[in-house]
Amino acid sequence: MIMDNLQNLLSQVAIIKQKNDELIAATGGNFNMFRVCGVNYYENTHSAILAEFLRPDGTHGFKEKFLQCFVDMFCGETLKQNFMCDKAKVHTEHTTDEGRIDILIEDGKRAIIIENKIYAGDQWEQLKRYNKYAENKFGTGNYQIFYLNLWGHEASEQSGEGVSYIPLSYEKNVIAWLEECCRMAALLPTVLVRDTIIQYINHLKSLTNQGMATQSREEITQLLCRDENIKPAFIIGDNLTNLKNYLINEKFLPQIAFICEELKLDNKSQKQDWVNGSYTGFVIHNPKWKFFNIKFSFFCKIGLENFFFGISHIDKNDKNPIKNDTLSVVIKRLSQENYQHTDQWAAWKWFIHPYKNWGLEAMMAIHDGSLKDKFKHELEKLLELTKGIENM
Repeated sequence: MIMDNLQNLLSQVAIIKQKNDELIAATGGNFNMFRVCGVNYYENTHSAILAEFLRPDGTHGFKEKFLQCFVDMFCGETLKQNFMCDKAKVHTEHTTDEGRIDILIEDGKRAIIIENKIYAGDQWEQLKRYNKYAENKFGTGNYQIFYLNLWGHEASEQSGEGVSYIPLSYEKNVIAWLEECCRMAALLPTVLVRDTIIQYINHLKSLTNQGMATQSREEITQLLCRDENIKPAFIIGDNLTNLKNYLINEKFLPQIAFICEELKLDNKSQKQDWVNGSYTGFVIHNPKWKFFNIKFSFFCKIGLENFFFGISHIDKNDKNPIKNDTLSVVIKRLSQENYQHTDQWAAWKWFIHPYKNWGLEAMMAIHDGSLKDKFKHELEKLLELTKGIENM
């Protein structure tokens, strides 16, 4: 009986999903210039967009209204009452002795600091340094620090411990603020600002896995709330972790093993709990290399988020190879391809869009084999860029 209900529920959800996709396609909902222009995972680009909306002298023509809306929605009472939005200046990538602040908004006496994280990790004591800067320049109680990211996660302990900051999410907070801005924009005869905000909202919904239309989501919710569907819905939800682990362990790991065999590499990746495990990833060793491994890892401790890859030290305490001239040439070559360097990682970069977070798209790509092809392509490029390391 339960299996019949499960199958029936899945069939009905599939019908709603198909209708939703057809409606979005028919109404031009798939067209989005932010997506076309590659505005996806780069913090600086999103910071520039947000800053433009927040600027009282921005080209949107609404003066301080969008900024005032932001202050009213998210700031504490002191700033709500005293921050002079009409006199505010908005800076992006603002350089200080304590580091570069993504967005700094200040009225001369008070400040709003926004640290914008799409997928990058926290720098060492980042919020602590920004708090020190704000404390010295504006004084206690005259500033607010926001930690903005896709889902509203808190900052790492080393970055934000002891700092009074407010986590904000693109998923809910930024979209809610932009929807208020959109309502303001609707009051003017011109639709250009309103339509631009709508496109950006839709883009953020896509980045935060909210691509389904409101009507379709409500229809699915009503479907799940039927007496015969509540239990099957929870059974499906409880097994999503098992599904992800199965797809990675039973489908993707064998694909990686096949790729390594083709490229004459040693596959050291193992089955594990990918959703709940700490520092999950794939380890590949080039038998010609003495000091390094190739790793594909998830940045977050728990969950399949922030997928990146590169070459890391086998022994993280052994930094002698970094002084090698050959390695220096290789790292310079990699840096020209947007790889970054840290103590533990000789070079690393984010995995290609849209597979930085392993949700539905990544699981479907594992299932149909397309992620295997992209994985192999990135691995081959990395091997080409690192030629010379084996001669150290």
